[in-house]
Amino acid sequence: MQTRRSWSIAGRVFGIQMGAVLGALGLLVTALSIEAQWNAESEARDRSLSVCRMLASTPEVVDAFADADPTASLQPRARSAMAASGVDFITIMTTDGVRLTHPNPDQIGKQFLGTISAAQRGETLVETFTGTLGPSVRAVVPIVDNDETLVGIVSAGVTTRQISDAVLPRLPLILVLACVIVAIGTAAATLSRRVVRRVAGDLAPQRLRGMVAFYESVLHSVREGVVITDERGDVVLYNDEAADLLGLPPSPGGGVEPTPAADLGVSPDLARMLASGTRAVEEIHAGADRVLLVNQEPMTPSGSLRGGKSAPGAVMTLRDHSALTALSGELDSVRTMSEALRSQTHEHSNLLHTIVGLLEAGEVEEAVDIIEESSQASQKLTDRIAGARLEPALSALLLGKAATANEWGVAFGVSLDQDLPLPLTPTELVSVVGNLVDNALEAVRGLPDAAVTVEGRAAGTDTVLSVRDTGRGPRDDRVFERGVTTKSGPHRGIGLALVRSIVEGRGGRIDFLPGGGSHVQVRLPRDEAR
Repeated sequence: MQTRRSWSIAGRVFGIQMGAVLGALGLLVTALSIEAQWNAESEARDRSLSVCRMLASTPEVVDAFADADPTASLQPRARSAMAASGVDFITIMTTDGVRLTHPNPDQIGKQFLGTISAAQRGETLVETFTGTLGPSVRAVVPIVDNDETLVGIVSAGVTTRQISDAVLPRLPLILVLACVIVAIGTAAATLSRRVVRRVAGDLAPQRLRGMVAFYESVLHSVREGVVITDERGDVVLYNDEAADLLGLPPSPGGGVEPTPAADLGVSPDLARMLASGTRAVEEIHAGADRVLLVNQEPMTPSGSLRGGKSAPGAVMTLRDHSALTALSGELDSVRTMSEALRSQTHEHSNLLHTIVGLLEAGEVEEAVDIIEESSQASQKLTDRIAGARLEPALSALLLGKAATANEWGVAFGVSLDQDLPLPLTPTELVSVVGNLVDNALEAVRGLPDAAVTVEGRAAGTDTVLSVRDTGRGPRDDRVFERGVTTKSGPHRGIGLALVRSIVEGRGGRIDFLPGGGSHVQVRLPRDEAR
């Protein structure tokens, strides 16, 4: 069985508007016709009453009632008044209603058909009555002499046929006005249909409602945060996951009023990205308590809707990268320890060969001196780090970097306060210190007198971490921006940007300090200060 095709939204809008136009037009034409009829009837009443009053106040008419044959003088006067005023009849009668004049002479002497009781009481009456000439609008006025004595009655009227004839000339204007209104209404309805069709295509209301419900369910059920902006970069829609990741208010079902991302409490970096609408691929943004993997794609025109285009703007997707970052931090720690063990294995292998050679040569004292010197050199750094009672992940990181520095011929120093408060998670510590130390080691590798020093101290309510090297590294804060680097190769310009995101997310700041070499300082407020 073939199902009946439902009207599209555009078709329904067109039909409703045309129905409204035709309905309003019908009411307007009816109102104008009734008004024209009313005006014609009012004009007929006024004209009839004026004629009656004019005749009733004419002395010749009053005096004629005293003649033996009043009709002889009144009939010509009545015909003359009819021709001058345009009324259809003028009947002058006795006080009993016997006609003395009439357009049809055969009706003279007969009883007047109408209401004369009011006139007999000296009152004026205007009525619609069907007489010998058919339905008419008539006035009935008493005729009195100088003594205010009723001597006769006069009635004048206009037939309804004449009233209709007066209305007919106005109908063309009404019809022209109706055609203009229909033309304007049709044009407006057609334009509305085109606008709606650009947005909704040929979709029926039920299907569009189902699609909206479907897309909304998908939007709020996906495990990625989705934020949609308009052409001005204002946020118009986000799902529940985005609200959780960005710390926004619960996502309303129908979207939000266009609002700048900064006003919603989004971090400055993401707010700038949302406002710009630029394309972003797999960018990492670190906040106070999580790391986000961000993608953003500007909207492009779409042909999915017939003749339509998507609204300009951008779509941002967010994924919680914290777990992966934590695993990466642990992997870095393991890799660092592995490199440290490899370096120590290589160093101990050379040392053992040297000691064996000395023993075979009988140089026992020299062999003992080398063993003591090697043991003391490595143990001092280990004791210094272990004695500071730091976070185990940071201790392991520093020991691994020390081994790498030793392998590269870089003097590696550590100066840390005991029980130094570190207002960062282990993963954040590995990211911040690891990136700064790696940059310092790479900056001085191969240089004469290469040295890197890591310092940590408490300064009031802040914890200050600094990494100093003897290289000629950058001293401009622009290197903390994403993608800015002084090194060649892929995947550069991320580490320092990630460090700044973590530090600023914790309410701290990172700066280059003046002096020889490169000196980077991180200042973090402790928990009680924040």
